[in-house]
Amino acid sequence: MTVTASRRRGEELRRAILDAVVEQLGTVGYAKLSTNKVAAAAGTGKAALYRRWRNKEELVRDALRDLLSEPPEIPDGTPLRDGLLVLLRHFDRALNDSRGTAFQTVAAEAADGTGELRSLFHESVTRPCEERIADLVRAHGGTAGASAVSAGPALLFYHCFAGGPRSTDAQIQAVVDDVLLPLFREGGAA
Repeated sequence: MTVTASRRRGEELRRAILDAVVEQLGTVGYAKLSTNKVAAAAGTGKAALYRRWRNKEELVRDALRDLLSEPPEIPDGTPLRDGLLVLLRHFDRALNDSRGTAFQTVAAEAADGTGELRSLFHESVTRPCEERIADLVRAHGGTAGASAVSAGPALLFYHCFAGGPRSTDAQIQAVVDDVLLPLFREGGAA
């Protein structure tokens, strides 16, 4: 009796393909990434990729989107400083964790994809983080304009894409203590 290996399908195959994209971005970079290499790394054929994605750009965009998670909900009663630290630590991890280098690879190598990449990151991470910051400030009786709630994420984003090393926890605390809390105190959210 011959036992045949079962073929992966559905979510299991999709997951293997997206993981292969991220792995390939890390090893060969965006410019040299090919559907052939992704298919081989995922243990599937190119047809499986083209049934789901029209081209390399769509495949990479979906793989990157899959890496991003929304910031955590901040429980009621959380002190303002503690909530801000949770949100900015999450933001920093999204920018810099080991898989976050895939974003930096694409941004560095994709001639026309940088705007779309920033838009994807903004929709998936930055905007939800800013919304959670605004909710947290309101929960503490304050109001904060768009500039104030975007200040923390903007500083971390700039630090990352200006080539700085990963932000330390002390640097994140300094952003909260030296920039955000004074901004929100002026608006009545201390």
